[in-house]
Amino acid sequence: MNMLTILSITAPIFLLILIGFIVVRTGALPATSIPGMSSYLLFLALPCLIFQKISQLDISQVVNADYLLIYTMGCLLVFFSVFFISRIVLRDSISFAALKGFGGSFPNSALIGLSLMMQYFEHPPTQAFVMVMLVENIVLFPIAFALMETTPESGADLKKTICTVGVRLLKNPIIIAVVTGALASLVHFNPPAFIARVMDLLASSVAPVALVIIGGSLVGSQVRASARDLLLISGFKLVLHPLLVLLMVVFIVPDMDSSLKQAAVIFAASPMMSMYPVIGGQYGQQAYCAGLLLVTTVFGFFSISLMLSLLELI
Repeated sequence: MNMLTILSITAPIFLLILIGFIVVRTGALPATSIPGMSSYLLFLALPCLIFQKISQLDISQVVNADYLLIYTMGCLLVFFSVFFISRIVLRDSISFAALKGFGGSFPNSALIGLSLMMQYFEHPPTQAFVMVMLVENIVLFPIAFALMETTPESGADLKKTICTVGVRLLKNPIIIAVVTGALASLVHFNPPAFIARVMDLLASSVAPVALVIIGGSLVGSQVRASARDLLLISGFKLVLHPLLVLLMVVFIVPDMDSSLKQAAVIFAASPMMSMYPVIGGQYGQQAYCAGLLLVTTVFGFFSISLMLSLLELI
């Protein structure tokens, strides 16, 4: 894949992020509108897209054990690598180390990753996105939140931790969309034509709205993290995570479908999720996380371009 082809995939995505930054920075789009747009995306447009994609699939063909294994291993290896480096070497608290691990391992798969996959493939492997959502929301989210909720005050209150994580999952609109979409597929439910059209309109708005939100949310961000934290978290998220997944799909599951291999690397290569500062704010680290999001998003353009060029090895 030549550089012009790679740019034709990455440039539109990051140009929309830049547009989002400019319109908010200049005041053409009020910064106060970003939370409302995010809510629209999280609670309406994105769940519609996920429900629509899953309900149209044959559930028996959605789950690929090799893909689930590789993607789960990649996320968890990166998460615990950053966590233990932060905890043992940098002497961070368990909660703060988990927050760092979360940033280094949790990609923006629903917004940037999905957009990249839709641009890269002529016929995108939708089941790859579904499995990514399952791994991130059912495996990585609970582990990360359980550790982030561990404070000197809470101690090892297992019951409290389980309740906190369980409530978050039950209220998560992504999880609700995955479950209801799977049920709709199993019973072969087809919504009326006018409802399907409404869902099409909502789903089609996900990519542009999401990218504008990412750009707008970067306005005012200042890098508060130390150089070592920037290197640790951005290095793992942008370089080591996708390289690790690339090596695993090549050497551990060589017989897996090539489109699924490529999709796994694309999702792993995505910068950290745009909600990272919001999550960090729950632990008094919103400014710290916003700076990290800014750095990984900017440098993500270059790292993603590099990883797309390496997909030819698969």
